[in-house]
Order: sequence, then C-alpha cells, then structure tokens
Amino acid sequence: MRILRGSRWAARPLRLAALAIGVVGWMVAGSPGNARAAVVNTQTAVAWGDNASGELGDGTTTGRAVFGPVSGLASGIVQVAAGRDFSWSLAVTSSGAAWAWGDNAAGQLGDGTTTQRTTPVQVKGLTGATAVAAGGTFSLALRSDGTVWAWGDGQYGQLGNGTRTSSLVPVMVKGLTGVIRIAAGDRFSLAVRSDGTVWAWGNNSDGELGTGTTTSSLVPVKVNGLAGATGIAAGTDAGYAILASGTGQTSLWAWGGNGNGDLGDGTTAAHLTPELVTGITAPGIADISAGLWFAVAVGTDGSVWGWGDDSAGELGNGPTTTLALRPVRTLPPGSGIVQLSAGTTFPPGPLGFGQEYEFVLALKSDGTAWGWGDNINGELGDGSTGGFTVGPVQVTGLAGVTQVAAGHGFGLAVTTFRRVPGVIGDTTTAASAALQAAGFVLGQVTNAPDYTCNYIGVIKSQTPTAGTWARYGSAVSVTVGTRPPQPCP
Repeated sequence: MRILRGSRWAARPLRLAALAIGVVGWMVAGSPGNARAAVVNTQTAVAWGDNASGELGDGTTTGRAVFGPVSGLASGIVQVAAGRDFSWSLAVTSSGAAWAWGDNAAGQLGDGTTTQRTTPVQVKGLTGATAVAAGGTFSLALRSDGTVWAWGDGQYGQLGNGTRTSSLVPVMVKGLTGVIRIAAGDRFSLAVRSDGTVWAWGNNSDGELGTGTTTSSLVPVKVNGLAGATGIAAGTDAGYAILASGTGQTSLWAWGGNGNGDLGDGTTAAHLTPELVTGITAPGIADISAGLWFAVAVGTDGSVWGWGDDSAGELGNGPTTTLALRPVRTLPPGSGIVQLSAGTTFPPGPLGFGQEYEFVLALKSDGTAWGWGDNINGELGDGSTGGFTVGPVQVTGLAGVTQVAAGHGFGLAVTTFRRVPGVIGDTTTAASAALQAAGFVLGQVTNAPDYTCNYIGVIKSQTPTAGTWARYGSAVSVTVGTRPPQPCP
C-alpha cells in the first residue's frame, strides 16, 4: 500500500484547471541518459498525452495519445525536461537558448509572467544554456560556464540564491561553479561538480540534502560522502547518485525520504546520508530516474531495475503491481534500454489523496521510445488511453529519438525525425526549396503521363507522402506529370 506523507502536501496550491492536486515534477538534466542527446542541429521536439495546461506546446489544450510536433521548435533541440507538478515543458537549443511552455502559475516558464503558454516562449535573460531541469514548481538551467540558474517557486530555498523568494526570471544559484549536471526534485535541487562532488539546496525535511541533518539550506551544501559522481536524479524527497570507482565500475547511492521503499534498502526508513543501493546485479549503473514514490535504473548490461511503488505497473515487472522495497529486475540484460524517465499522473475525478499514478518512458539504442505504467491520458503514446500497462509498449511511429522525458500525464522526446511537407502541384524547383527548408532533399524524379491533365509539368505524387514522419535529411521521391498520348479533355 502506498504511504502518503502529510508534509509532502503541506501548503500545496490546487491545480484547478485539471481538477487535481499539484504533483511533483522533476527531470534529471545532464545525466548519463541525457548526455546521449548530443548537440545535433537537426533535432526537434515532439510531445503526447495530457495537455490541460498547454504542455504539449501545439497551441491548444487538447490532449492526444499519439506524438506530434511542438510548435516553433523546428530544429536545434539539445534536451527537454517535463514538469510533473503543474504541467510544463522546457527545452534547450544548440544556440544556448532555453524555451518553456505550459503551466506558469509559479513563474516556472521564466518569461517574467505567470501567464500559461500553449506554445514555447523564450526564458528571459538566459544564454549559454546546456541543460534544463523541471522541479516541483520551479526550473533549473545549467550554463556552459558551469553556473546554475533557477526560476519559479522559491519558498523552500530551491532556487539556491540565499532567499525564500520566488522569481519570474532566472537568478544565479549562489557559490556554485564548475557544475556539469543538474537535477530538480519537488522542493530541492541537486548538482554535480566537475570534481565529482554532489551539492544540494532547498527543503530538507526528509533528509533529501544528504547532509546528515534535516536542516534546510538556501544555498548549496555538499552531500556527505559522495565522490566520483557521474549521474544524479531527484525524486519527491529522495536523491540518487551514480558513482564511478577507480576500476571503471559504477554504483548507485540513495538518501532522503523512503516512505514507499524509494531508496530500495528493504525498509521505509529515511536516510539522512547516502547509502549504497544493493541488490542490482548488473555490472554497473548507466542511468537513473526518480518518480513520485519509486525509482528505475538501467544497468550497463541493458537490464532495467525498479523499486518502490508499483500500483500502476510503473516498475514494469508485470503481472504484479506490488510495492517492492528492494530492486527487482524488470527487463533482462540486452534489452537495449539506454535512458529512463519517470512520470506521474492524477486521474480525472474529485480532489483527494491516494489517487496518484505513475509511468515510465524509456529510450532504446535503436532510437525507439517505449513506456509502461499508467496510461489514463495517453502518456504511453501508443494511441490508446486508460488503464495500466505492466510491460513495455512502443510509442507509435516515433523513431530517431535521442532523449525522452516523462511529465505530469504527458511525454516529451527529442528526435531527428520530422513531418514530410506536401509538394504535390509544385515544380521540381519549388519542391526542392520547400523540402530543403523542412530538412529533406529532393530524391528521384520520375516522369509519367498524367491522364487527368491536372499535373502536367508539376509533381503528381510523392514518396513518403505528406505528413509522414521521416528522418531529417532523407530523400523524397516524386513523380512529375507529362502530357498523355491522347489530347487532354
């Protein structure tokens, strides 16, 4: 049974638009999984699932169970992050700009307002960004100079600027330089410096700062006993770190709240300092993501592990949906999974506790995206809605993926695929220009008689057809109509 902790919900505003209680939102930025999303100018962002706050970025608030493009982010996307409290999205471009869309009640979009946006707006005053993270109701960004910037809700000190003041635009986290990775929890933040140390700031009521106390901090403090960190994740009130040893192996450490077995140590007792997560038999840990009350990890052998809450099948070890206090293997070695992202959903219905569900999105090495767990809002992207899926299902039609991010009932992905434009009726010269503008090239040109006499001298058919998703830079073949043997009508 899921154990709810009263302190988690204290002073939490209501998300009236969706008739739900605000849920935690966080995203590991700069983790081993996200690092695989290299700076490739051809990449764009797509989204699917719930859209009550405009988090899909398509100019509407209509949800969908299949993926579609985010408006105005045609190319140059490096990484995305998905909020899981008040639903919003973040993206970083190869030019160093950060963009945001969706809910903005706490100013988490960083555009200087609290106005909800259904299409992306640029985060004000932020340049040189390389990664972003979405917290409970706040956002983080890592700059190329190694500094960290934050905006949105700051009442728990999660902005790290020495105050409990919220900010509608980015403010610099105090005293923190040389940062290479960031992660945002519900009310706290984590960072890894280039020396492998882990730093934390914000709320600490469950020991999520890992300092050995429950004293909160308005500025970064060093997490006890961690060195050689290569990846981090932040959950509701728990932190996780992947550590590299001198032998090239990696291990996983966890600390903080543990009410549902979030730390995987066989108990539900909190830990104020990091403890080694045992029971994962993979040679090492490649990626880690933290959900609302659970965590999932990828082994260096491709095996997938999960622990904590499993009420919606989010651990992926079906047919069981039983809480696991220690890691259980959900996928065997060689699964092809290289990155994971844990999301949360509140089902439609009256406000109340105990109704939250969770899901996972996964990236495979072949560029496909998969998911399991809750699917009430179509967050698994397979075209269906409702119910739970206790094993992986594929996000329909999505390929060329380099990163996935799971949010509050929705999913995001960075992909090298995009929609093929329609060029029927164009000359080959006009078609070539249109295709190039959209990221494609004109392929084989075939001449064929046009017995309708409507396409003489222009394109009468194309492959792939208009609207098809195809890899950036791929060729589109066309057929040009010629005069038929008999006179036209």
